[in-house]
Amino acid sequence: MTYSKVKEIFQEWNRNHPGEELTAHIVFAVDSFMKEYPLLSRTYVVSSNNKAFRPNMGGYSIFGDSLDGTDCGVRLEQYMAAEGNIQGWKVEDCYILERMRDVMAIPDFSRMEQEDGTVCYFFGDTTIWVQETVEDGKLHLIPVAGDQVGPDGWVDLAMDRVYGYCTLLERHLTEPEAR
Repeated sequence: MTYSKVKEIFQEWNRNHPGEELTAHIVFAVDSFMKEYPLLSRTYVVSSNNKAFRPNMGGYSIFGDSLDGTDCGVRLEQYMAAEGNIQGWKVEDCYILERMRDVMAIPDFSRMEQEDGTVCYFFGDTTIWVQETVEDGKLHLIPVAGDQVGPDGWVDLAMDRVYGYCTLLERHLTEPEAR
């Protein structure tokens, strides 16, 4: 999905669902940077709660964190070509986590512990493998791999998508109102 489409969806969402947030991943193109960064370093998680997406705000900002945790609290709008920085980072892809495939099937997941210590979650046509940890009494899912049924059979998911499913599954498992 294009960044302009995500922005449009976020703005519409905020007009009609005040107080409820959506989450997106923005993947920046490899050639946006002087050196080559891996996918998770170039993928930033952003919330629809940023000022740039909310009506009648007194400022304009988009804060995001890279999925690998190396770049947190970045004011992305200052770096993005799509936000007016002509030499800025170019968006390669975007998607809204809550609108990813099989999201509606997450509440009906199956969980299976694997011999290697990972845990496999199945929901809809999606499978993800994770490592489970508990910090401060809260479950965290560390992505390992994932796949989905495609038109030609099972296809591997890009790791940024596995992160997205982990985020949504964690919410389901830890937030009582999500169940």
